[in-house]
Amino acid sequence: MPVGFHMRTVAVIAASVVACVSAGCGAINLAEDECAGPEVPPAAPGLSPIAKALHFLQHTQLITDVRDRKKTDWEGDWPQCFARDRNGPYIRDVSPFSPTFIHHALSLINEANADALGLSQADVDAAREMRLRAVQFIRRFAVDPPCPDAGTFGFWPHAPRSWKPGDLSLARAMDRRLEGPQFMGVLAPLNVSFYPRDFRIPTDADVTANVYAALLDHQTLDGGEPVDVAFEDHLIEWRDLGQVPQRNVQPWLPDESGAFLTWLAYHDDPSMPNLNDVDLVVNANVLYALGRYRRLDVPGADEAVALINTAIESGAHLADPNRVSLYYPDNLTIHHAVLRAWDEGAVKALTPAAERLVQDLLDTVSVDELGQAFWDRGDPHLNTALAALALLSTAEHSDLVDAAVAYLESQQDPIFGGWDLAVFFVGRMDNGAEVLWVSSALTTAFALEAIARNELVRAAAG
Repeated sequence: MPVGFHMRTVAVIAASVVACVSAGCGAINLAEDECAGPEVPPAAPGLSPIAKALHFLQHTQLITDVRDRKKTDWEGDWPQCFARDRNGPYIRDVSPFSPTFIHHALSLINEANADALGLSQADVDAAREMRLRAVQFIRRFAVDPPCPDAGTFGFWPHAPRSWKPGDLSLARAMDRRLEGPQFMGVLAPLNVSFYPRDFRIPTDADVTANVYAALLDHQTLDGGEPVDVAFEDHLIEWRDLGQVPQRNVQPWLPDESGAFLTWLAYHDDPSMPNLNDVDLVVNANVLYALGRYRRLDVPGADEAVALINTAIESGAHLADPNRVSLYYPDNLTIHHAVLRAWDEGAVKALTPAAERLVQDLLDTVSVDELGQAFWDRGDPHLNTALAALALLSTAEHSDLVDAAVAYLESQQDPIFGGWDLAVFFVGRMDNGAEVLWVSSALTTAFALEAIARNELVRAAAG
C-alpha cells in the first residue's frame, strides 16, 4: 500500500489539521464512495418500500472477499466505514457489529410474514441467503480456544503480529497525536495496518451480546445449530465491582454499580488493569441478549436494570447524552436499545426507563406540512427509524408510528431502495478527537425493520 495512503489515513483518524504525520508526504485522494460498495442496479418499477429495501441490501452485501490497494473486506459484510468527518474521506471498516443489526431486520422477512408484508417467495429466499452469508461473516470474528476470551466476539479481528515497512513510525506518530485511549488489546482494523499496539481493543460485551442474539435468530429461522456457549459467563466476569478504573465517571454511576463493563479485557495484567467503562446502551444490549436466551437471572442483570432506570429517570440522557454512552452519540440509539430490551428481550423491569424514553420521543417529534413525523438529531433517516422502532415496541401511538413510516417511505431512494448513510456509533479519543462510523446499509436495515414491523402490527390488528 502506498505510503501516501497510510499518511492520509493517519490524518483522518487523528483529526489533524495537516494531511500527513511527517513533513514531505504526498496528498492522497480517498474516494468519497468508499462506503458505497458494489454497484446497485435500479430496482424494478412498482416494488413496495420493503421490497426495494431488500433489493438495496441484496446488492450491497459482498458475495466474495475483497482485497485491493485501498481496502480489504470479507464476504457477507455490507459496506461500513469510519471517518473523522461525516463528509469523509472514508476508510472501509470490517466488523461484525453493524451486520448483527442488519441480520436482525432481515429476520422479519420469512415465510410466516410474507403475505402480511406483501412479499414473494423470491424476496423471502433472498433475505435468507443474506442472513446465511452474514452469519458466516460474523463467525470469522469468533475467539477460539485456547485464548482466555474464547467464546466472545470483538469489533475487529485479531491484528497481525508483524509490521509492514514504515508501519512502526506511523503507529508512533498516531499514538502521539491521539494520546489514547490505551486498551492494550489484540484486535485492530483490517485497513489500518499501522494501528498502534496500545490502541488495540479487547473483545467486548456489546458485540458479544448482539452476535449471540443473531445466532439465536439463525437457529430459529435458518436451521442453525443450537448455541451451546454459556456466553453470559463472560459478561458476568466483567462487571463493575470496583476492580478496574472507570473511564466514564458520572453522577448517575455509583461506585461498584454491579452493571456490565464494556470491555472483556482478558489480556490485561490483573495487577495493572486498564480503564474500562459502564455504558447504558451496552448494558441495554446485554439485557436484550440475556432476555432472548431467558438468562436474566444471572448476576449483573438486576444491577444493569436498576442503573438504566435510575439514570434515565433522572434525565441523565438529556443532560449529557454523550456521557450516558461513550460509544453512541445523541441519535436515539438509547431509546431503541432500552425499548428493544424491554419488548423483544422481555426485560419488563425496565418499564420506568421505557416509559420515560417514550415520553421523550413524544416531546421531540416534528411534523412536516404533509403530516409526516420525523426526528432529527443530525441524521433524520436513522433517527426516525430508531424512534419508530422504539414506539413500535409499546404497541401504542400507532398514528404517530404510521406518520413516521410515511416519512421514511417518502425519503427512500426511489431508484435503488436505500436510505442515507448515518452516524450510528463513535469512537472518542483522549485528545478530544471523535471518529464516526457510518453505513447506508445499516440505515436501510433500520428503516426496513420499522416499516415491516409496522405492517405486521397493522395486519395483526385486522
